[in-house]
Amino acid sequence: MKKVKLEYNVCVFLFAYLNQADLSLHRAGWTSIRELKNFYSNQVNPREVVNFLILNADINANKLEYYYGIKGYSLKKIILSRIIFLLGFSPTFLKDEIYYICQKLIDFAEMLEKDTEVHPLEMEKLRLEISKFSFDILRYKISYKDYNKALKIEHYMQHDGLKEIKIKEFIKKLPNSSGL
Repeated sequence: MKKVKLEYNVCVFLFAYLNQADLSLHRAGWTSIRELKNFYSNQVNPREVVNFLILNADINANKLEYYYGIKGYSLKKIILSRIIFLLGFSPTFLKDEIYYICQKLIDFAEMLEKDTEVHPLEMEKLRLEISKFSFDILRYKISYKDYNKALKIEHYMQHDGLKEIKIKEFIKKLPNSSGL
């Protein structure tokens, strides 16, 4: 399978963004999709993240319509990912993994664009798919410090007492982030 290298800051941003989507979709199960749409009207659109990934991962946008499945990392792959990170090499993904998360972000964008109400189970299924990628694959490619920082991302219906970090803080460190 073909492999794709992403810059480290892109991985940190992607983890933060996916964590925001995961938490927001979880909270939206308690309310309506309209309120989630309202929250994302002031956030980065999932389609913009897909376009950014297409440019940075050099993938074919025409292949996004096909289903790509992923598997979580085995202990061996987790250890290898951590070693690669500690040696300072760029994080590497299978192309299928990038296609998969792009497809899930497009599904999220389509969900936000719907005029009708979305069933809570549909939101939960998408949340679990995004979470699987974030926590089973992506988290092993970033430092613990950045991982902990990304866990504090602002999200829909967050607790007022939390000290959140805005997504714009992660965008500032991206190369060619003018599209976001």
